[in-house]
Amino acid sequence: MKLLLDLGNSRLKWAIARGAAIEIGAPIAHTGDGLGDLRELLAAATGADSAWLSSTALSLTPLLVKVVENTLQCPTQVFVSPKEALGIRSAYDAPQTLGSDRFLAMVGARPQVSGAFLIADAGTAMTVDLVDVGGQHLGGLIVPGPLLMREALHRGTAGIRTGAAVQMREFARNTDDAVWSGGCHACVALIGHAYRHGSLGVGGNVDLFLAGGAMPALLPLIHIRHRVLPNLVLDGLAAWAGHG
Repeated sequence: MKLLLDLGNSRLKWAIARGAAIEIGAPIAHTGDGLGDLRELLAAATGADSAWLSSTALSLTPLLVKVVENTLQCPTQVFVSPKEALGIRSAYDAPQTLGSDRFLAMVGARPQVSGAFLIADAGTAMTVDLVDVGGQHLGGLIVPGPLLMREALHRGTAGIRTGAAVQMREFARNTDDAVWSGGCHACVALIGHAYRHGSLGVGGNVDLFLAGGAMPALLPLIHIRHRVLPNLVLDGLAAWAGHG
């Protein structure tokens, strides 16, 4: 029994792996200075022999490791992106600087396709990564997610202030909708750009996988054939844990 932990910028996703079976738990929202309510997670993981962690919230990583190890009395392995592992070879010159979630998402995606693929993961930030048929990562892109775009406009301008109630519009008639719709359309445009140029780059078809907490807002705008696979990082963690 293994505990799989995907600590992102705003949510902790987790699962329990028993052999080849993975039981996905409910995501836990957190803030920059706290982990949120871990009681359900810790209760479900009682008896785990190890924990396997991917984290992009680096300031919270030591706290999560301490809580898990002190409560469950099991060692925690923290993933650092390598140059090559588990069927994926990183494009980064300094591979350890590639986000662990991005590498593990590619690991989780690769067994599900026979050819090249593109992953778009929209959360606080949106990342896009392209992988060829041989498992070579060809590089990626990072932009703010739609919520972060809205916050950036709040911080960087004197006249743009928005509320919480928004609607998606092709051309908005109020500032709230204009900011939200603009951010969503920008993210979708980047996905389309990456898909088109990725297909040209690999000289053939590319499977598109979509994930991330902000992706539901983008899905109505995406007209490229795709699959929504929200737990790719956990799938990658399971593969890593299975290989030790």
